[in-house]
Amino acid sequence: MSFFLEVLSFISSGLLIPCIALLLVLLLQSLVKASGYVFFYRQSMTYLNDVSNWIHNSEPDKNIPVNYPNQGLFKDYLNRIVASSSLAKAYHLIAEYESFCENRLRALTRMAKLGPIFGLIGTLIPMGPALEGLANGDIHQLASQMQLAFTTTVIGLVIGAIGFSLYQLERQIISRQLAALDCITHEQFDNE
Repeated sequence: MSFFLEVLSFISSGLLIPCIALLLVLLLQSLVKASGYVFFYRQSMTYLNDVSNWIHNSEPDKNIPVNYPNQGLFKDYLNRIVASSSLAKAYHLIAEYESFCENRLRALTRMAKLGPIFGLIGTLIPMGPALEGLANGDIHQLASQMQLAFTTTVIGLVIGAIGFSLYQLERQIISRQLAALDCITHEQFDNE
């Protein structure tokens, strides 16, 4: 029985370094995404407000607002729906755009879930050596292993919080975009 415990302990200890490496990669990725997202969110909401005003106040010959960078794909689908010749094509374009948006959300969902998972793994692996240090009276080993355990927990939770926050903001943008595309489609084809 002790042989199996030693094998499992060896495997578990071997997973600590990849776990910490993944946490660092996820932390870097989440910080990069968060830093660029503040500007993108503000710009997206301003553009969506302009599109909403255009929808509610436009004349049939008035052009779609296009003077915003970083809105390329949404603007492309917006133009394609306005130019579409049938309701079925417009609905197909909306479904395509929705599928693309779901892929964007999946990346943020992964970040929100994997951060805490790897944080927990990074917490549990050092607990074995920490408890062993406690049993042997080695306070230094206990302290260093507990510090590692708590640090990985905090990093994992930070990654999860960033991923969840970005997911919520992205979901808000996507909901408004899809509502605008749907409204334009109905307005365009209900008048025919």
